[in-house]
Amino acid sequence: MAFLHNLNLPKSKNLLRAIIPLSAGIFLSEVIAMLLVRAYQGPYTITILFDAIITTTLMLPLIYFLSYRPLMRHIAEQERSENIMKVRLQLMEFASSHTVDELLQKTLDEIESLTGSVIGFFHFFDKDQKALWLQAWSTNTLQNMCKADGQGSHYSVDRAGVWADAIRQRQAVVHNDYPSLVDRKGTPEGHAPISREVSVPILRGDQVMAILGVGNKPRDYTASDVELISTLADFSWDIIARKQSEEAMRASEEKFRTLVDWTYDWEKWIDPQGNIIYTSPSCERITGCRPEEFMSNPRLLIDIVHPDDQSAYAEHKHLLHDERAEASSIEYRIIARNGSEHWIEHICRPLFGKDSRYLGRRISSRDITQRKLVEKEIIESNQKEKILTETLHTMQLEIARDLHDTVGQNIGYLRMKLDHLSETGLQTKLDLKTEIENMLNVANESYDLIRGTLDILQSGGLVNPISVFKQYASQIEERSTFKIEVESQGFPRPLSSYQVRHLFFVFREALSNIEKHANAAKAFVEFDWNDDHLALLIADDGCGFHVKDTSNVGHYGLKFMQQRIESLNGIFSVQSTDDYGTSIKITLPYDEK
Repeated sequence: MAFLHNLNLPKSKNLLRAIIPLSAGIFLSEVIAMLLVRAYQGPYTITILFDAIITTTLMLPLIYFLSYRPLMRHIAEQERSENIMKVRLQLMEFASSHTVDELLQKTLDEIESLTGSVIGFFHFFDKDQKALWLQAWSTNTLQNMCKADGQGSHYSVDRAGVWADAIRQRQAVVHNDYPSLVDRKGTPEGHAPISREVSVPILRGDQVMAILGVGNKPRDYTASDVELISTLADFSWDIIARKQSEEAMRASEEKFRTLVDWTYDWEKWIDPQGNIIYTSPSCERITGCRPEEFMSNPRLLIDIVHPDDQSAYAEHKHLLHDERAEASSIEYRIIARNGSEHWIEHICRPLFGKDSRYLGRRISSRDITQRKLVEKEIIESNQKEKILTETLHTMQLEIARDLHDTVGQNIGYLRMKLDHLSETGLQTKLDLKTEIENMLNVANESYDLIRGTLDILQSGGLVNPISVFKQYASQIEERSTFKIEVESQGFPRPLSSYQVRHLFFVFREALSNIEKHANAAKAFVEFDWNDDHLALLIADDGCGFHVKDTSNVGHYGLKFMQQRIESLNGIFSVQSTDDYGTSIKITLPYDEK
């Protein structure tokens, strides 16, 4: 009973399998022995001895065939089952830390060990069921048996040898006398000679997935060997398929994670509850905060938004809870960890799983700070260009008006005088000389005006008007009877061409009035450059006039001069007394633009 107990079988089955055949054997042996002894009828002692010999002789083969042999077969089957279970556990454990190729080789090594084989191979079958390729050799095959280069090679099923009959017949095939097969196709150079081999197909439904084979067992392969190989091959394929799926999933995850992790933009996945499922490492480049900081504190997404943009961002964030919301975008500013301000272009779209379940929103955030700066520069440039265009247009109109009011009038006067001279005869040469001198003065005035205008226009941008004004004063002084003194106090500040042009026309008009009406011996011009304004004084020692008497010829052009200065946001004032001359004071603020 101790022997039976060591069989590791349930006691009831052990007793039935051992006692029933043993009892039957003893009973049959005793019956046969009694019949023979009865026929013998010798001495009692010899009869007993003869009975024992006959009983023992008959009992041993009966016990062997009826009890011992089935029991040994059962023990062998149990041992085989235990070995298969052990290999299964080993393969499962091995698969967790090794590659598919290593798992294939391990499977072949274990099957070789259990069957006593020395060669093993594993071929995968294409999905089109037309070709297979060598995926793995066993360790012993590579090290000691086969030197042929074949791993990864493709084979057409039609051209494969008898070992591929397992695919053609879709069942295991055994060749215990391989050299005698008439339809074998031989082996490639460097391949170990084959004496025996077993090929087992691995089926999944109607598809052959792979073929596993072992060979060169010292004895013939048995049905038990085929069953063991088939069982382990089928089980190993489940592990291999799962391992392939895991590796494919891992490779796919690594590919897409690498793709997302190395995006230049900041990629995020936020679930409907506002939790951050994923954030790419680019967040640190843009915000200075690491991905784990955002993962642990989703509120950080709002905290870094510029205070002026938080309300707009919070309103946009409501899209998280609306799975019907389409793709949307918003631009806002954030304050990075180092205090710098960044403009962010935020584009989000809904995410759905395979079962159409709403998973939240995928967000792509791009740092558009440089683009915003360029846009700002473009806007400012366009505004400046617009202002410049408008200014040029205004200047053109004003220059046209000035030329019309001055040069145009002078030319009209000259034409009128010339027409008068051509139509009427003058009484004396004195009259002719007077008319010509008047016309010459008008022509000189027009020339000086055009020349001064050109000097101002050619100066461009911001200019120092002292040289232009001194040059014009010198021209007036050359043709007049009075002296003009021009002085400058303080450090000259540049004025815009617009200011200089208007100031020049006022200056020209003032000197023209002195020349025509003041009968002055001397004129004085002073530019006083203050911190925030220019003070201009134009004075003469002439006859003077009554400022309020608009009928006096000395009043001519004052209103025109005042309008020009006021258009520059300046102050214009006139003081004049009979016989004491006239002084014009102008206060002109600097153009900060």
